[in-house]
Amino acid sequence: MRMYAGAFLVAMATLSLQVALTRLLSITAWYFLAFFAIALAMLGLTAGAATVYLNRERFSGDRLTGSLGRACLYMAGSIPLTLVALCLLPIPVFFGAISACAILAASAIAFLPFYFSGIVITGVLTCAPQPSGRLYAADLLGAATGCLFILAALEHMDVCSAGLLCAALAALAALAFAYRHVHSGGLARPAAGVFVVLLVAGLANSQSPRMIRPYVAKSQLQAAHRVGREYWNSFSRVTMEKAVEPLHYWGRSAKAPEARIPCYRMTIDGAAGTHMRRFAAWEDLDHLRYDVTNVAYYLRPTGGACVIGVGGGRDVQSALRFGHQRVLGIELNPAFIRILKHDYADFAGLAGRPEVELVVDEARSYLSRSTERFPLVQMSLVDTWAATGAGAFSLSENNLYTVEAWQILLDRLTPDGVFTVSRWYSPERLGETGRLVALACEALRHRGVQAPLAHLAVLTRKPVATLLLCARPFEPEELTLLKDLAAEHEYKLPLLAGREEPETVLTRIALAGTAAELDRLGRAEGMRFDPTTDENPYFFNMLRLDSLHRSFSAYDGVVSGNMQASCLQVGLVLSLLLIAAVTIIVPLMKRTRLVTAGGPPVLWSGALYFVLIGCGFMLAEIAMIQKLSVLISHPVYALGILLFALILSSGLGAALSERLPLTRAPGVYLYPLATAAAVLLASRAMTLATTHLATTSMTVRIAAAIAVIFPLGLLLGLFFPTGMSLVRRISNFDTPWYWALNGVFGVLCSAVAVLISIYSGISTNLYISAACYTLVLVCVIDLHRRRAASPRPVAATAAAPSVVPSFVESLRRLPDRAPGSPERDADAWVGAGTGGRSSKVARREGEAPAEPEW
Repeated sequence: MRMYAGAFLVAMATLSLQVALTRLLSITAWYFLAFFAIALAMLGLTAGAATVYLNRERFSGDRLTGSLGRACLYMAGSIPLTLVALCLLPIPVFFGAISACAILAASAIAFLPFYFSGIVITGVLTCAPQPSGRLYAADLLGAATGCLFILAALEHMDVCSAGLLCAALAALAALAFAYRHVHSGGLARPAAGVFVVLLVAGLANSQSPRMIRPYVAKSQLQAAHRVGREYWNSFSRVTMEKAVEPLHYWGRSAKAPEARIPCYRMTIDGAAGTHMRRFAAWEDLDHLRYDVTNVAYYLRPTGGACVIGVGGGRDVQSALRFGHQRVLGIELNPAFIRILKHDYADFAGLAGRPEVELVVDEARSYLSRSTERFPLVQMSLVDTWAATGAGAFSLSENNLYTVEAWQILLDRLTPDGVFTVSRWYSPERLGETGRLVALACEALRHRGVQAPLAHLAVLTRKPVATLLLCARPFEPEELTLLKDLAAEHEYKLPLLAGREEPETVLTRIALAGTAAELDRLGRAEGMRFDPTTDENPYFFNMLRLDSLHRSFSAYDGVVSGNMQASCLQVGLVLSLLLIAAVTIIVPLMKRTRLVTAGGPPVLWSGALYFVLIGCGFMLAEIAMIQKLSVLISHPVYALGILLFALILSSGLGAALSERLPLTRAPGVYLYPLATAAAVLLASRAMTLATTHLATTSMTVRIAAAIAVIFPLGLLLGLFFPTGMSLVRRISNFDTPWYWALNGVFGVLCSAVAVLISIYSGISTNLYISAACYTLVLVCVIDLHRRRAASPRPVAATAAAPSVVPSFVESLRRLPDRAPGSPERDADAWVGAGTGGRSSKVARREGEAPAEPEW
């Protein structure tokens, strides 16, 4: 029972920590580091498995529980170290020695817990005497439970406290391995003590003030004394800071009044910010008339308004001040609604007003289910920089800036309604503004509008531009009103139907009828103006590949964030390569030279097999996470759901591979082609689900996502054990080299997949993944031919398990056999002996352990 409990708890802690680090890294560094936790987890598990392989004597017989318990304690101790280091370590994003050292240090620190986890998981699944099927079931159940546990924990505490609870789970696993076991080296009492300390520390840290918290965010020091209150959830960390400041404007009119008022600065994840202003009387809101973000209210001052992205309530207050009798505010982050309706309700002055309704939901999903229409829909500066930095898995705001999303938003307008969107603006760099115009034109063309320019107007006041999109062409009197407003408030009008001034760049974008014309205009500006879709929802990633050679000084705002993301991503890939070389490749190469001295060379068709399945698996996984983010509209939920479904399904696939005729014709030729087809079908199914399930509840969408992922995961789980069975019957080349290739290329593809999605579309990853699995057929044909020529297995050194926990069980045979039976002993991975003898017996007789027969 101890071994089952330990396997469950370690797997639970590992998956929980992996999701928690995506949240922490998005605060301390940048959002595009979300993929980094997955890459590090894979790398750590690979290195841990290599350690077990290279030090098998430490994990045999009576020494097993002690080694597993110590590794669990090391994992428990390394998690607080990782949390503190990541909270303190600034990660600059410019090229240079300091930046490179910081990135490498962050990589090495975050790598440690997963390394020790890899040792434990590998040791349990390959060296324990218990039935491996049951051990594997405990491992899968723990991993799946960890995905759900961390999502629940992040809704009720900060990420550092949740991380400490992950460490407590690891210590509890050590206690499970060591409890009442005479050969555990007296670890039970220390493990119990560490568990209690970490549990108390995690619960205590969740209260304010916190000892472990992000001290550095986006390379900026976070002063604790300035933060009055903070709110944590799986979306963000929102901090409140009370101040008395001048009136705040996004795009200030020349006639804007001056005053100092009480307000609260609200900072999201240490970078993005907004303000909550006091609303006790109508005079408190008069200054909102003098902001370029609110010009649409002069055209539609009454009748009802829908505000997307409530934040601190500013846009809701604007709608009230101009005279709207009904204001619907939709906010994805529940922290803001709690602030406005409860904790700071008296200050904001919105709670309890009969004309105001505030809901927590994703705007696109909510409006898809609604039939209400509004004269005005406002979406002003809705972003948290989550979407700005290379995208990664953080697609919540990106989903609002696609052609499909704008179709939904335009459907919620009355026949003469206006949709107003405000974004950052620079006359020298029209990235966001130009893409807004291109997106608006494409959305109108999808509705059959032949002359979209007649429906558009853009007013600017640096650093903000406001796009007005009318459901019908603007009337002459409305165009006159906009001109008068621009003259009175000194706004610029770079785009307006029927204007007599010379044609501007924005006008040329609006008149561009083809993608080639938009590309030509974008090349001249060094930007991407192509309209974003659900297939490529990275609205904020406007930097062209042919512009990456330019210096940082050539960009500002969101494009500067794109440049920083690209530079840091290169540094992360290089760090991963270095860590992989030091911890995996070099040790295995040394071991392989000893084993294969004078023997046959590496089987290159086998090597290519494992490279292809490593690349194909990770490309499919990252693409499915991104598609899930579009479908579910919650990046953390998307990550948790995918890991939950993929771990279970690929593990079952690995187990089924032992009972299917996959190593002989015709099965050996069919499973690669079936998987390639399944990848393409899953891509299509996810697209259809996004289109047709937009109006359904979150529960229905999650169930549909699992239904799509599960069959695909079953097929993906077939490849590693089948490949191992094929290569081990042909060559005595050390098989850990093959799974090392699989792990390293999988890690690299987790980073490359993000860039492919940004510059070519999410489905491109799936197409490449399908191509990888199709090419596996070529390798399988060669392996099967060689296997037919060499039917008898050749003795070799025992192989290590896969780097992904869901594949480890594939290296065990007949999991339902009882421990100690001749069949199980003959088929066990580590130290499998000839004639049914264990490695321990073989060593007593002076024999080298031999490979099991697959």
